[in-house]
Amino acid sequence: MQTPAGKFMIDTLVSLLSSSKESSSTHQMLNIGAGRSLLVERQLSHAGCNYVSDRVDIDDCVVDFPSVRKCWQCSVEDMNLLDSSRYSVAVANYVLEHVDDLHSAAREVYRVTVPGGVFIATVPNTAAPEMILARHTPLWFHKMIRRGNAWETKYAYKQISELLDIFRRAGFQVDVVRYWPFVEGYLHQFPIVGKLGWLYDKVVAALDAKWLMANVCVVLRKPA
Repeated sequence: MQTPAGKFMIDTLVSLLSSSKESSSTHQMLNIGAGRSLLVERQLSHAGCNYVSDRVDIDDCVVDFPSVRKCWQCSVEDMNLLDSSRYSVAVANYVLEHVDDLHSAAREVYRVTVPGGVFIATVPNTAAPEMILARHTPLWFHKMIRRGNAWETKYAYKQISELLDIFRRAGFQVDVVRYWPFVEGYLHQFPIVGKLGWLYDKVVAALDAKWLMANVCVVLRKPA
């Protein structure tokens, strides 16, 4: 199930990569921490975006896909193999919560993006109740709930404002911060509990209680 933040990320990417101003040029995109997932690239290609994608991950991220160019096995905290000021767009889909040194990661993302370039990240709001619970839940349980799709989390930021401050100090400007509740997404495979999660999400959304919303997408821009 795609998260609301994930959908917003894709919609924002499609808007950026399909802009009429640069429609004749091929956009350079960096997919950070993608693993072997082609979720982002497939959706962008389906939308007709004109782009090439380079990828980095601490694990082997080599994939065979028309829009994918180069794949490097390295950490976002040290992307020394990548050229500076190369990418007009960088994206990290639920990656930053797994990073130890966010200050180094922010500096590296800033370095590899072009002036005026955009970094889009989906992240959990670590201050939301379900995320507080998740921080004290063993990895094996996360893997069971998510059918193996879970990795060790670091939660190197205590709240979204702290995460944004780290990237501001690296030089980024904050364009957009959007929150959504998504308890249903964690419980949807359990029919009765999943319905309760859906109801909880509706109430939280109606109250606009952002501190209860765990699903976040941030759009940051490197000054031109």
